[in-house]
Amino acid sequence: MSKKDWKYHLQCLRCEQEIESFKIWFDHEQRCPGCGNNRADVKYSDNLANIEDFLQDKSVSDSGLWRYFDYLPLNSRDNIVSCGEGLVPIDRWRFLEKFAHNKFGLNIKVYAHRHDNNFATGTFKDLAGSMIASVLKESEIPTYAAASTGNIGVAYSRYLSAAGISLYTFLPHNSSLAQEAEIACFGQKVFRVSGDYHTAKELAMEFSKKHGILLAADNYDPMRIEAKKTMVYEWLRLMLDFPNVYIQALSGGTGPLGIAKACQELSGLGYFEKMPRFILTQTDKCSPMADAWADAKKNGFPEGWEKSYPIYHNPETIIPTLATGYPITYPVISQLVHESGGEINSFPEVETIAITRLVAYESAVRIGPAAAIAVGGFIRSLTDGLLNEGDSVLINIGEGIRRAPGFMSRLSYSTTKVDTLDDCILMDREKYRQQLWDDILE
Repeated sequence: MSKKDWKYHLQCLRCEQEIESFKIWFDHEQRCPGCGNNRADVKYSDNLANIEDFLQDKSVSDSGLWRYFDYLPLNSRDNIVSCGEGLVPIDRWRFLEKFAHNKFGLNIKVYAHRHDNNFATGTFKDLAGSMIASVLKESEIPTYAAASTGNIGVAYSRYLSAAGISLYTFLPHNSSLAQEAEIACFGQKVFRVSGDYHTAKELAMEFSKKHGILLAADNYDPMRIEAKKTMVYEWLRLMLDFPNVYIQALSGGTGPLGIAKACQELSGLGYFEKMPRFILTQTDKCSPMADAWADAKKNGFPEGWEKSYPIYHNPETIIPTLATGYPITYPVISQLVHESGGEINSFPEVETIAITRLVAYESAVRIGPAAAIAVGGFIRSLTDGLLNEGDSVLINIGEGIRRAPGFMSRLSYSTTKVDTLDDCILMDREKYRQQLWDDILE
């Protein structure tokens, strides 16, 4: 195939060598054949010439993520592996707008991009799962290995099973038993490692080298970034206001990298003025990026600040999907946040129960603990004065409650044990509402 017939190619971010396909990228261990760099962007031959057609299509489609096939790195639709991921709503959460107005005097708009409703596994990792399974299928890769804190392992297991690809997943010791079972139920192999997520990644790397099995790349994986960039396409397609603030729970940071990629692609086409401010929130039980950011900010962001960050081994957290104690992406993520005028902060994970109860009451949406950290990031942003009059804020609800049954079992607050009919007292739901808001305000 001549270069003019390429639908897409990868371009090394260091030497700018053009790589024809992911098959070649995989053959070189996901590195540039020229300089060995492990970071590459995907470029498209028509430079998004027809993107307007996709963004103007407001219809509900069963193609989900793959409605954007022309600008995703797959050559044949026959290789698409999909479970309807991406067919998720963007809700207006007026109860948080009211809170911002009544408590802080701000008139803002608040939206929730609800990946909790993705069809396969109920997280926004389903976007990556579909993309990776499709690209691996097209590249005729029979076996894959990955280290995961939980959600990505479940998504990969679901989609790779559908593609007929074998998966070896390495989970850290504190991963959810429910997620371990979900990975295994598809007939995929799980190794539970006696160590943290970084230890799991090291063992997965050694395993892949020993057996010659392709290993899932880190958060710079161009497949994952291409999948996550479609979030921006959906904002432009479904929202009247392009958000100028983006809030997400932060573990590794592929989501912000995907958003930045989409904004770079669409820059100058008139769809938005600039990239949103990134406010990325970590659990206070595993917050190496937030701690590094706070230190750099205190010192006025001195030269080389982005290269300094702590490493936390075996973090003790009830949200294992956010337990990335070795933040190798911090140098890139932190600069991205800094350039956007944003913030990296933390939120107490002990408050996630109260957050989740409140969101379920006010919106009838059941979010998982990592998504509760994102909503907590919104509340902290109000408290810290990070949001401004007129802002349009989008919160990434990256997971639903079904991925955390242990967490869900702790959400009950309205139960009364009874022995007789006289013990069955009528309830006052408005009293419950006040109780929930009081828990947040405390």
